[in-house]
Amino acid sequence: MKKVLVFACGLLMMAGAMAQDWEPTGNARVSADDIRFWTGKGTNKAVVAVTWNDNGTGYVGIAWGVKWDGEASLADLMDTIAAYDTRFNVVWNAERTNADDMTFVCEDLDLDLAGDVVASTNSVWWMYNWFDAADAYQMSQGVDQDTIENGAFIDWLQMDPETYEGYTADKMIIIADPNDDTPMEATIGLANIEYWVGTGSNEVLFAVNWADTALAWGYRFSTDSVSVQEVMDSLQAADPRFSYVTNGGYLTDIRFVVAEDDTLGITPGNFFDSKTNDQYDGGMFQMLGDADFHKWADPAAGVVVDRVFYEGWGWMYSYVYPMEIHPVSVPQPSSGIEGVESVSVTVYPNPATTEFTVSFEALAGATEAALYDMAGRRLMVRSLEAGATSLKVATDGLEGGVYMLRIAGATAKVIVR
Repeated sequence: MKKVLVFACGLLMMAGAMAQDWEPTGNARVSADDIRFWTGKGTNKAVVAVTWNDNGTGYVGIAWGVKWDGEASLADLMDTIAAYDTRFNVVWNAERTNADDMTFVCEDLDLDLAGDVVASTNSVWWMYNWFDAADAYQMSQGVDQDTIENGAFIDWLQMDPETYEGYTADKMIIIADPNDDTPMEATIGLANIEYWVGTGSNEVLFAVNWADTALAWGYRFSTDSVSVQEVMDSLQAADPRFSYVTNGGYLTDIRFVVAEDDTLGITPGNFFDSKTNDQYDGGMFQMLGDADFHKWADPAAGVVVDRVFYEGWGWMYSYVYPMEIHPVSVPQPSSGIEGVESVSVTVYPNPATTEFTVSFEALAGATEAALYDMAGRRLMVRSLEAGATSLKVATDGLEGGVYMLRIAGATAKVIVR
């Protein structure tokens, strides 16, 4: 069922009819530069915000931009918005001097509605503040008489008829054009994951989207659910390239070593967004279930799709991250060879220039040694006989950087200069 904001509006109060000591109170100013849904056509521009009572749970504002040429009344502007945004509707009285009703279909917006239909009471009136391009307050003559100027900001509020107090928004939303070409959130399938950590029949996807790189791991578990922090702790223990930093329990950075002196991390001044199944969530403490997809993302890689004002907090941004996600590939050790157990591996010299030697405990059975680059591509494979304790590798053909060596379940980082 569609969620609809329905309001039985009382008499439209004009500012010119109010007491002289009344001071206009309005929502946080919305700049034309921030508007994402422009209605109408023309060289003149104005911003219109309307704030509704969410069934007593708070006040939600929505902002549009409207364009026109020539002269236009406020009623004309409201009709233009309604014509372009079919979710919004204004019912004027017979004289077209005030609004009898305003509705908005909000099923595709993140509104905390108390029910499918919410309504104000008839004792609540509507008022509007009108500010010109210089942010100076203008006295109103009514919606059919006010000629709106280019650069104006119109702020509709519900008002207490006894105190003339306008109820400003607890949350102001800069909505998007429902027909715009907003990019899709990038995802990746379970079948594409190459590096799995943990054991069990339940699986989750874990991805990090840095400013220019997006990588994904897989995590398996046997319990009903697992926290994001448990997943990250397991990855940090298993993948020597991956680490994260917290401060007082809050995530401050996620790092991934690509090569020597090249470590991915948060863009200075930013913070990581946290999403599960494309919905904003509880971050480190979010619980994940089977087939869930959790993503951390640097806003530097995102596209702003919502700008919302919260009273007491300020403007908050919502992002979509369209960057392609690549699977991290660190294959498990070779299978089907009896008697092979995890061994301790040492590499020297490290960094290496022309060659390096790998020493390890005597192997209980035959196995392989494989060298991978940081993208998970296997560059070299050597067969090792049972009882072998060392391997010498020439660096011919290897570019300077960081590589991963896998022998019998053990992983060692190799730096080549």
